[in-house]
Amino acid sequence: MLPLDVPFLPDASYVRFLEKLGSQIHAVHFGLYDPSLCDARVRLRRLSPQDLAVHLDRLPGPKKYLLANGRFQPADLYRGEKSMRRIIEGLEQLSGAGLLDGIIFADSYLLTALADAAPELAGRLEAVPSINFGIDSVGKLESLLEMISASGFREPGKIPLDRSLNRRPGTLAVISREIRRRWPTMKIELLANEGCLPHCPYRSTHEALIAAANLGMGVDTHRLNRDLACIRVLEREPHRIFASPFIRPEDTGRYGQSADIIKVCGRTLGPGFLVRSVGAYAAGVFRGNLLDLLDAAHWMAGRWEIDNEGLPDDFVDVLSTVQPLDAACRALWQRHARLKPWRFATLGDVPGGCIEEA
Repeated sequence: MLPLDVPFLPDASYVRFLEKLGSQIHAVHFGLYDPSLCDARVRLRRLSPQDLAVHLDRLPGPKKYLLANGRFQPADLYRGEKSMRRIIEGLEQLSGAGLLDGIIFADSYLLTALADAAPELAGRLEAVPSINFGIDSVGKLESLLEMISASGFREPGKIPLDRSLNRRPGTLAVISREIRRRWPTMKIELLANEGCLPHCPYRSTHEALIAAANLGMGVDTHRLNRDLACIRVLEREPHRIFASPFIRPEDTGRYGQSADIIKVCGRTLGPGFLVRSVGAYAAGVFRGNLLDLLDAAHWMAGRWEIDNEGLPDDFVDVLSTVQPLDAACRALWQRHARLKPWRFATLGDVPGGCIEEA
């Protein structure tokens, strides 16, 4: 089984669960829990760097990456001495305690500003591009690595490739071979369980709206997704979830020639969801509703049941090769999806995701 990169939550029972998985966990990722640094999800509860360090210290094995991957920050942060100092102090506390290996970024302005303000700190930390950069070519990766090098941050130890490559095995193999030839120590990571539309046409705006919400602009991203974007699409055409480039736990081994790490997401859904999803990917098998594993499309599990064990052995091959894809997805949906009795939560009751944190 490929090792995992998983969300970290400051929850004692969840940390104990991760401890038991041992070397199966390659890395964890987490937010700063501080409004001075926005990441790619609407802000969670506040937590001081000292309290966060207490929880992280209970998990000594995996590498640790801070999410600094909001699409943009308040403009005055980039050159604001006071606000930048607060962020740097938090990073210094974690790094000084040996609890921070790098940061995951989606805002290159922020990366440059952090390195300008704290060059010594930057020299100790990897800068890992967010998956939302959509790295699907060596040229994109090369451009990002040049920028990281110029900033003064360390080269990333891992690179998350674009989600679409999960269903483009030939292209994935070519890119992976070239990465391994040119950067042999860099690990290649694939995101397994997001569950959003393929090449999602709403993603850029969604990222911007999350950043706007984190700046206090009163944006309800879930309502907008439900009324105008991906949730609306999947509510009307639920079969399209099969076009989403997720990887089932049973299929992770198929990627061993092209990837080194499988990433699991879903930190805003809480420890219960993560124990189920991380546990499934660690075991390489899941007996239950496939939709219960997906982050962005988790709301669909209240309405639909897809028996993961009942899906065909050639599931990945069909969705990677059969054209037209929509017809293949419809056929799978008609054969394997079951409408639940309408006693579960409605769309208006459950949160929607769609933007993975790293």
